Amino acid sequence: MSHVLETTDLIAGYIPEVNILTGTNTYVEDGELVGIIGPNGAGKSTLLKAIFGLVSIRSGSVTLEGEDITGLRSNRLVTRGVGFVPQTENVFQALSIEENLQMGCYQKPDLYEERLEFVTKLFPELGKRLKQRAGSLSGGERQMVAMSRALMMDPKVLLLDEPSAGLSPVRQDETFVNVARINAAGVSIMIVEQNASRCLEICDRGYVLDQGKDAYMGTGRELLADPKVIQLYLGTLAADHTAG
Repeated sequence: MSHVLETTDLIAGYIPEVNILTGTNTYVEDGELVGIIGPNGAGKSTLLKAIFGLVSIRSGSVTLEGEDITGLRSNRLVTRGVGFVPQTENVFQALSIEENLQMGCYQKPDLYEERLEFVTKLFPELGKRLKQRAGSLSGGERQMVAMSRALMMDPKVLLLDEPSAGLSPVRQDETFVNVARINAAGVSIMIVEQNASRCLEICDRGYVLDQGKDAYMGTGRELLADPKVIQLYLGTLAADHTAG
């Protein structure tokens, strides 16, 4: 398998001389679903934003299929094949679902019909409600629209920043099912999540970030069962889960 996306010794931060990422090494293989977990302030969301050109990278590199994309602007990254779904404000609420999807491929409008077919096969309920205004949807449904919009440019890798945040437990479950469905359709994914145990259940591999570095790496199952990871990062929920 080839590395679709790779970060090497990434050092990055929002303000000068304060580094949130302190030498992060991660990769996503073709077709893989990779989870990024860790305590608050570990740099999880910063990692995605640095990859997507939203945070200044001070040193280190980001590569996409072996090509250096370090520090490219977001609009160029989208055309190169990097999709990003931010945690908040990720749909145009005043626009219909259909218009949101059109905005998703405004840089390549010729893709629209083909990609619309792809996302409505993944999420048939979207296809039935294309004229509905995005602002009238539930949080979980808006998350589905946001992910679908990012898929309209046929990305090589999809970056998801805490897609389950702020959702009810039922909607959280639906979101994780949807992420797994997108991955099963052949899309490589890097997902950052606070809901660490649920994230690791669906991931091929996971990284635990701590103080801006990758502290642990393993398969989702390995990390879920690792006593040190449970004690330090997952808490009693995962301990109960693995005991059961």
